[in-house]
Amino acid sequence: MNANKDPTLNQVVEAIPLGVVVFNRSWKIVVVNSFFAEILGINTQLARDCDLKEILLSKGVSHKHPLFQTLSGYEYTGPVSPLTDSYPSYISTHLLRGEAGECLGGLLVLWNAERQQELEQVVIKAEKLAIMGQLAAFTLHEVRNPLTTLKLSLQLLHKELKESKHEKSIKRMLESLDRANNLIDNYLRLAKPGIPKRQICKIGELIERIASFYAAEFSSRGISFTYSYSPSLPALSLDGDQFQQVLANILLNAAEATPSGGRVSLSAEYDQGTESVRISVKDTGPGIAEDVLPHIFEPFYSSKEKGTGLGLYVCREIIHNHGGDIQLANNPDRGCTVTIILPKIDSG
Repeated sequence: MNANKDPTLNQVVEAIPLGVVVFNRSWKIVVVNSFFAEILGINTQLARDCDLKEILLSKGVSHKHPLFQTLSGYEYTGPVSPLTDSYPSYISTHLLRGEAGECLGGLLVLWNAERQQELEQVVIKAEKLAIMGQLAAFTLHEVRNPLTTLKLSLQLLHKELKESKHEKSIKRMLESLDRANNLIDNYLRLAKPGIPKRQICKIGELIERIASFYAAEFSSRGISFTYSYSPSLPALSLDGDQFQQVLANILLNAAEATPSGGRVSLSAEYDQGTESVRISVKDTGPGIAEDVLPHIFEPFYSSKEKGTGLGLYVCREIIHNHGGDIQLANNPDRGCTVTIILPKIDSG
């Protein structure tokens, strides 16, 4: 093996974020990256043509260690005695063969065992969180049943006590129950996002439906609301209910962010370059703080005082499940724009 004949090999090995060394049948180093050299405290340039076996023995590796059986066809992956005082190490060895099956040398990959332990702890933690999520979802299902019964009872009571001194109190209780139910719905969607029930949809009709529903909401807040779309927009494969849920959430956020006298616009257009439909909601609110913007789609992260931090996260999950994307950016002048990007139906 001659690394000098193939400089690309040196570049590839150097780019690997692990310690990598290639050695020949005599254990002479052919290629070594700086990560490996740094761990062993040797110079990368001077290490080439050095005896790897001697270097490892000098670092305290036992001559009986199975890694020294690599050239005999024994490939090993596991711990190796600490090569430095700072952290333990893991190695993986591999025999390198020629076209005729002859032994050319070996490959040794070295990494920080401490990092491996950290990754294992992350996996264990993720598994525990998944179990906790399942328990939480079950509990929320059980909580929602009595809340539904309570809401029905309050609605009946509200009808009977209409225009009485108790009407406002009952109305506030109903509103609180609605908020609780919405919060539970969001948590359940977070725990188990629904699989889209796709059907061929005309995006214009969906926009018309949701825009007409929210027009009164904007009007009551003193906000100018307009919407537009091209009649030639291609049909999309969507779960219509989930899409309307996303759009309703974004429009409500825009309504809450925009002061009276402001403007909110909803538009949809076809992008021929990406063969996708772009649905945008633009407002003239204060925009999103720059330190908040990178976290805006993270679960449980909210800039609102009473926000759950789940609305936009659920929206993103729904859009991603449709093979699309959702983006949020501040406008150059004022306010922000949320853009939903959905792929058109593949005619092929």
